[in-house]
Amino acid sequence: MVLADSELARKQLLDRIEHLMEAKDFEALRQLLSESRSSDVAEVIEVVDEIARQILFDLLDPRDAGEVLEKIDEATRSEVVEGLTSDELTDIVATMPPDEAADVVAELSEERSEKVLDHIPKAGSDKIEKLLKYEEDTAGGIMSPELVTVGINGTVADAIHSFCKSDPEEDFYYVFVVDDQNRLKGSIALDSLLRHPRETLIAEILDEELPTVYVNADQEEIANTFRKNDLIAMPVVGKNGVLLGRITVDDVVDVMEEEAEEDALVMAGTHPAELDTPKIFKAATVRLTWLLTCMASAMFAALTFYAVFQDRFNQSDWFCIVLFIPAIMAMGGNSGMQTSTIVVRGLATGDLAALDFSQVFLREFRVALIVAIICGLTAGGVAGVWLGLFQTQGFNTAHAPILGVAVGLSMFCAIMLSTLLGLSLPYIFRKIGVDPAISSGPLVTTTNDIISYMVYFSVALLLLRVFGGEPGPVVT
Repeated sequence: MVLADSELARKQLLDRIEHLMEAKDFEALRQLLSESRSSDVAEVIEVVDEIARQILFDLLDPRDAGEVLEKIDEATRSEVVEGLTSDELTDIVATMPPDEAADVVAELSEERSEKVLDHIPKAGSDKIEKLLKYEEDTAGGIMSPELVTVGINGTVADAIHSFCKSDPEEDFYYVFVVDDQNRLKGSIALDSLLRHPRETLIAEILDEELPTVYVNADQEEIANTFRKNDLIAMPVVGKNGVLLGRITVDDVVDVMEEEAEEDALVMAGTHPAELDTPKIFKAATVRLTWLLTCMASAMFAALTFYAVFQDRFNQSDWFCIVLFIPAIMAMGGNSGMQTSTIVVRGLATGDLAALDFSQVFLREFRVALIVAIICGLTAGGVAGVWLGLFQTQGFNTAHAPILGVAVGLSMFCAIMLSTLLGLSLPYIFRKIGVDPAISSGPLVTTTNDIISYMVYFSVALLLLRVFGGEPGPVVT
């Protein structure tokens, strides 16, 4: 498959960086980093190991480091921040826009965040502290406090003067019109200012119809407002209509991506929190929350089946084997779906970290191993104890431990095999030019069900044959 130009360029950048690091040519590496786009450097930092990551950050000047810190994923950012001294982190945060700086500071411990805020200019720390008061998924949490404003009694000349004094690093689309109490009265698009004489009164040309959003509004509501009104920026107001900040379309794009990603992951039985941590056990815990709930439901279904149909069947080995088929098939399918969704999501975004199969394989295999061991032990223990309580004619309770081991071992194998399938199929499809998303749909689910079914029966029959004799017939 031919790589896209941007993807190829990022891979070439990674190769050049690795070559310069091996040669220990740090001056050339510093020059290369300064000439590269921060988004590309961010993706490289997500791929390299911890030592290389630290070296790269040490070579970046504070402003470039701040731009890179904005763009790397939360899991990598937490690792990078932990490796920085408080002085280094302070220098970096001081160069960042207040809204982005607030995101970084919010992830620090209370002691460290106070130390950072105490050592950056007061004007900047005050803005960051105000933003930290708002929930991260609200208008206040994603807004920027950087504004261009003009009084309602001013003129076009006043508005242009206010714009010229604004931060040149920021992109402004409107001049917001306020009264003496800083209450929002309207807005003026920048192109409108250029079309009117400088002596024109602001009150004559202001637009009162630009939608506004309250500071505590949910970010999903904000995204819908942007979409319905084709906005590029929107003011954020607080109590009594006081102007507090603005939200721009690039913020909303991030929100839309975040919301869509969260919905996709939750539908697959996981959560974005899994991607926000570099810790394997914590990621496994997120998946187990959903998988163990699913297992409990499947076990309850088996108990219900037994209660309803026990009078129609003698409780033979076959009957007891059949009881746990839904649980094992469901767990295999769900774990495979979790993995394939994570992988497809990474491939869809074009992240270098997701394109590195060995790196993804190592992470997913370790997560799956933890999940499979815990689910296998839980399912096997429950099945063994439950079957041991069967005192009805036709079932040999001495076989309960054997079937318990069969259920646990099959659960372990089904989860591991389904994970490997969910991990491999997206890369195979991508290699042959087929959309990897197909592998996270009915195909992988059906294949996982078949594998789980075959594994379970093979293991159960083998163990019974070796340790308990052939399973008895089902008698109706």
